[in-house]
Amino acid sequence: FAQLREAGAGRLLDLATKGSGQTPWSRRGDGRLTLKGGMREILAATLLEALGVPTSRAFSLIETGEALERNDEPSPTRSAVLVRLSHSHIRFGAFQRQSYFERGDNVAVLVDHCIEAYFPELTDAPDRPVALLQAVVARTARLAARWMSAGFVHGVLNTDNMVVTGESFDYGPWRFLSFYDPSFTAAYFDHEGLYCYGRQAEAVYWNLDQLARALFALAPEGAESRWHKSLSGALSNFPDVYRRELVVRFFARVGW
Repeated sequence: FAQLREAGAGRLLDLATKGSGQTPWSRRGDGRLTLKGGMREILAATLLEALGVPTSRAFSLIETGEALERNDEPSPTRSAVLVRLSHSHIRFGAFQRQSYFERGDNVAVLVDHCIEAYFPELTDAPDRPVALLQAVVARTARLAARWMSAGFVHGVLNTDNMVVTGESFDYGPWRFLSFYDPSFTAAYFDHEGLYCYGRQAEAVYWNLDQLARALFALAPEGAESRWHKSLSGALSNFPDVYRRELVVRFFARVGW
């Protein structure tokens, strides 16, 4: 937990479980985690932290004694519950959900919570949602660059696997490259290469764009055009932050 120690006293830490059972979002799955999957998450987070990538960490892995049936590995296989430690589990998808149901009031609650808990320096910002997006864009761009310099392929980069604090988490079909291959995909089901190594920055930017669209629900009446321009401006910072971090991290990997 070196990164967590370096964060200093007073920074919020968050616990969450993976594999504890079905939820309304389990998509007809059993909501369980294989013991093998839990071990893979421990390994991914440990190596990523060693390579300087902001990441969640496994707090505990508890075997449940259940036998699980899986189509992508020998079954029955062993079941476990992973307890994950991170600074936040507020996902981009949380904003999207409230925007989809036209609950701008709840989007505002999420913005206020994120600023209070993770970005207190933005408390007095004139346009708090825009300021939050700018901060999230910067952190997420640096995260994507660090994945690339680490040769890491996450495998499933949807909006539910991105958090506002710019930390990597939820390791399923991840892989590390054996050699440089932009077309390499980690997930066996990613037949189109949507989340291949070379397209990770593109996927991350698309996710940030969805977050910006969700924040549009907070546009002041009569100022929609200005609000859209402000959110677009925050998004436009992504390429520069990403490129700068990528150069720095690649040079660091080769000792320059």
